[in-house]
Amino acid sequence: MKKAVSLLVVFLFTAVIYAQNFSWDIMFLKGKPGETVPVNRIIRMETGEEFLISITTASDCYCYIVCYDTMKEISVLYDNPIKSGNEIFIGPYEVDNPPGTENFYVIMSLERLTNLENLIRAFNDNPNSQQHSNNLYREVVSLQNKAQTLGEPPSVFIPGGGTSRGGTGEYITRFTDKNFYVRTITIRH
Repeated sequence: MKKAVSLLVVFLFTAVIYAQNFSWDIMFLKGKPGETVPVNRIIRMETGEEFLISITTASDCYCYIVCYDTMKEISVLYDNPIKSGNEIFIGPYEVDNPPGTENFYVIMSLERLTNLENLIRAFNDNPNSQQHSNNLYREVVSLQNKAQTLGEPPSVFIPGGGTSRGGTGEYITRFTDKNFYVRTITIRH
């Protein structure tokens, strides 16, 4: 009987730890045919090319995606909760002039980020306000710095398919083991 109780306790403890594990996947699709590229490097694109970002999560969580573009302007692409198992698509967007660097900050959290949400709301209410833009950008950078102090997010490339002739497969990046992430996707064109 003691062994059965001990096994039950170990099983429940393991289940609770696993249930608290936050896991999510991101895929970046480039161009009309939707070629996947890794998000851990600078993505080179041509003006006029399209891209799409796909995110799937294994837990209910909160997702915020903020873009800081070549013109040093900020825009909010996504700021909603995501239900476990659901996939969201951001885009398709077209890379446009002027050439330069665009940074997309994908912020994922098990807990609601109320300060960020308040700054997003203030920015959305008055997107022409330089003060609201600056406040939002400072918060995003602050969250990125906080995420970096937690260490490099554990991530792994998940095979997402390929061709029967050995062609390249899809690059899906999976993040696990932390409750908060900021993944920067950089596009240079």
